[in-house]
Amino acid sequence: MSEFISQFVKFTYTILSPQGIPKSKSWIINLHHIVSVEATAENDLKIFLINNQMISISLGRDMDTEEIMDDILSMSAEGKNYSVYKIDSFERK
Repeated sequence: MSEFISQFVKFTYTILSPQGIPKSKSWIINLHHIVSVEATAENDLKIFLINNQMISISLGRDMDTEEIMDDILSMSAEGKNYSVYKIDSFERK
């Protein structure tokens, strides 16, 4: 049986409810829609998409932003699931 690798990359993050109960969320991005990725000094990723949208993701402190950025830009992030602290913002530019 051949293995199928999706062209999507999934960022899974956890937010807390007002009662402090963790809720798992996810964000799926089609790698073919990414124009560029920037890594910031604050261990954040900014992903710019072809539809003029920008996604800012705050990674957990144990994750290497440069390594994830390189994975995405080289398309080797296909089918991967990254756990992150939270998604900071989603905006149309």
